[in-house]
Amino acid sequence: SNGQSLPLSRSWNRIIAMVGIEKDDRFALTARAWARVPEKDEDDDNPDISDMIGRAELTGTWYVNKTNTLAMTLRHALRSSARGSVRLEWLRTIGSARANGEPSRLRFHTQLFSGYGDSLLDYNRKRTVLSLGLSLVDF
Repeated sequence: SNGQSLPLSRSWNRIIAMVGIEKDDRFALTARAWARVPEKDEDDDNPDISDMIGRAELTGTWYVNKTNTLAMTLRHALRSSARGSVRLEWLRTIGSARANGEPSRLRFHTQLFSGYGDSLLDYNRKRTVLSLGLSLVDF
C-alpha cells in the first residue's frame, strides 16, 4: 500500500515467480510472472491494476564492460486487450576503483520508461518518463 487515502490509495499484493539465466558474466535474462492476491470488492483500490501494469515481465541485461550496463524490461498483462510497458536503462560506473581493485559501485543511472505502471500512483496512466540519477549499490 502507498499509505494514502482514497482516491489516491493504491495497494498491490501479489505472489511472484522468477527464473533467470546468465551467460559468461556478460548477459542475463530474467522472467517474472505474478498473480495478484484477490481483495474484497469494497476494499479494492485498483481492480484493473493487472490489466494496466501487467502479469509478467522479461528483462535482458548486457554487461558491456566493467563500467557500462544496458538493460531492457518488457512488461505485459498477457491478455489481448491489456497494456504494458518498456523500460530501457543505462548504468555507467563513476569514480575510481575500490581498494580491492574492483570498480566503484557508484553508478550514473539513466532510465527511459514508456507505458503503464511507472509508479503505483499513476499505474492507469500511460507515461513516457526519462529519469536520471545515481545508483549506490548493484541490485
